[in-house]
Order: sequence, then C-alpha cells, then structure tokens
Amino acid sequence: MKIVSTLIFTTALLISGCASVEMTSKAESAKAKEFNPPSQGNAGVYIYRDSFVGQALKKDIWIDSKCIGESAPDVFFYTEVEGGKIHKVDTESEFSPNTLELRKR
Repeated sequence: MKIVSTLIFTTALLISGCASVEMTSKAESAKAKEFNPPSQGNAGVYIYRDSFVGQALKKDIWIDSKCIGESAPDVFFYTEVEGGKIHKVDTESEFSPNTLELRKR
C-alpha cells in the first residue's frame, strides 16, 4: 500500500509542478539571512541548493505537500512550520523522488 501511495504522490508532483513562485525582495531576503528565531511554537526551515552537477535542472520543492518553490543553484528558501511535529520535504531527481522527514529530537 505504501508503494502505491508513493507512486500516486510522485505522479501528482510530476504532473502538477509548482506554480510560478515569485522571488522575494532583497530586504526580505536579507532579513531571512539574519537567522532570527521563528515565531512562537514554530520551527524555521531553510533549504539551500549548492551543487555543481545538474545546475541547469530546476526541481520543485514541497514541504508537507505544499510547493514552496523551484530550486536553482545558489537559491535558498525559508519557511516556518509548526514545531514539535514531523514534516516531509519532497523533491525529485533525475532518478527518483526524494523525501526527507524532519522531526524534533
């Protein structure tokens, strides 16, 4: 059953893709780079892509089934999620979908 669920989710990701996500202003980007604590009860999630291989390829990034943007070299994303819970980060590669679970320890 888990394999079927994964295949359905992956197919949905590949077909739908992220809608165009607007880049934030330089002021908002600078504020995110200050690494201030997140809002009360939340956790801050930064995702940064730093790779040489496959630089021309852009991949959608999802947190808890919500698209946060399309990756590109030297681009970062910041979002807050509810603290104390397990959160899933999904994307795809040339070979397969990739999922990372984030949890508080």
